Parts: sequence; structure tokens; C-alpha cells
Amino acid sequence: MTDTFLEHRPLLFGIAYRMLGSIAEAEDAVQEIYLRWQKQDATRLDSARAWLIAATTRWCIDQLRSARRQREDYKGLWLPEPLLDAPAAPPGRAGALADSLSMAFMFMLEQLSPVERAVFLLREAFDFDYSEIAEMVGKSEANCRQLFSRARRTLGRRDEPVAEPEPPRQAEEIVQQFLHACTTGNLGELLAVLTDDVVLYSDGGGRVPSALRPIVNADRVSRFFLGIGKRGAFHGESRLAQVNGTVGVLLRRRDGRRSVTAFALHGGRIRAIYLVNNPEKLRGVD
Repeated sequence: MTDTFLEHRPLLFGIAYRMLGSIAEAEDAVQEIYLRWQKQDATRLDSARAWLIAATTRWCIDQLRSARRQREDYKGLWLPEPLLDAPAAPPGRAGALADSLSMAFMFMLEQLSPVERAVFLLREAFDFDYSEIAEMVGKSEANCRQLFSRARRTLGRRDEPVAEPEPPRQAEEIVQQFLHACTTGNLGELLAVLTDDVVLYSDGGGRVPSALRPIVNADRVSRFFLGIGKRGAFHGESRLAQVNGTVGVLLRRRDGRRSVTAFALHGGRIRAIYLVNNPEKLRGVD
């Protein structure tokens, strides 16, 4: 029983994290499903894998429904909890799984209902058949097709930044240039690395000073970073790291405050910036 569960644990965590946007809550989901799994008679199940995925997905749907009001009352923008150094995706699904892990993609998913989110993820990221998804979410196959189409229309209407994959070395160079410009206060260098329509999303959760709404265009975004730079935001330790599958920045200020920044790149420049400095979401960050 335990060996079977451990075999599927990475998949279950991957689903739970993409559904909930929280590492701690995803771990709670996996632990809860493990306890339920211990009570099952595996010999009576057609597929242990299907049962585990269905149980995880339904538990996450219930959690999202109960947390909906809490997120609606959240002060400022809500961003997912950063996932550092995520494990590599299985061969054949690496591209889709990596894309579904990005901060940009997960931020967009917040616009979907819990069931829409589940159906969209299971189909788009994990490539399950509609018949399998129907069993997992407790809906008809036709209904799941409708939910997926509705989710795609909803996300298609969103004017969110579209990222393009960059070679890792080039992505690191772009982020290094951004960090150097912020640290030195070089406005020209900063403008050169941002697209004209760049967007900054900042999540302080009401616990630390943060922009409550997106900041749009290169001039406003650059002045925001130069402004916080003058107040010592970049005077501390910083390093590049893999944040939700792409290159990002970990920063520890001299006053002890921390932040994690992820980026969406487009055409060799930064198209969107996702700044998480809510200490509640950075408890596991060294």
C-alpha cells in the first residue's frame, strides 16, 4: 500500500500544488489522501492511480471552495506561493507541465472556478482523457468538455502577459541585467530590459508594503523598482534560483525581509514580473 502511494506521490503533489497554489496546502492534501488510502482495500480498486488522483483532485476542489471568500478578502493581489527548484517533469510532458507550473499560468488560473480549474489542469497540463477526467471530478464526459471549453474562453479573454521560452543562459542574462539595473539605480539599463507594456504583480498580503494593483508599462515599473531601491530594497544578499520552473531572484534584505521574484520573458525582454514578499508565503525559503 505504502509503496504504491509513494510511487504516485510526486504526481499527487503536482496536481495539488497547481490546484491550490500553496506548498503547505498541497502537502496537507497529499497527507490527507495518504490517510484515506490506508483505509482502502486496494484489491477492490480497478486502478490505484485513478483512485489517488480522483481523491486528490476532489479534496482540492473542496478546499478551493472553502477558501474562495478568504481569497476574495485578501488584501492586494494574490500570487501563488513560490515553488523553488521544482523536480523535472517526466519525458513527453515536460513542456506542458513546466508551462502549467509558471507563476504567470497559475496566476491566470485564479480566474476559474474550482471545478473548471481541475478539468483544465487535468486536460491541458496532465493530458488525461475526458473519460478519465469525468471519473476524477464526478461529472459527465460531455460536461467536462464544456467546462474545459469555458475555461479556455475565460483565460482567452484575459489580457495577461504571454511568455516565450528563452534558453536558460539567455534567461539568466536578462534577469542578471534587471537585477544589476535595480541595484545600481540605472534607469536606462532597466528600461532596456523591460518591454514597453511590462506588468508588475506584487503580493505583500497586507503584511508588508506592496502595490495593491498591477503596475503597467515600463516607465511606471522601472520607477517603482528604482524607488524601492533607494530605500534599500536591494541592499542585501541576492541570488538567481529556479522559481516555478523558470529563472527568478531570491533576495534577503539587510533588515531580514525576504522576497522571491519570478519573470515572464518575451522577445528577449521582461514582459511580466511577479514579486512575492508576503512573509507567510516565504516561510520555506532560505
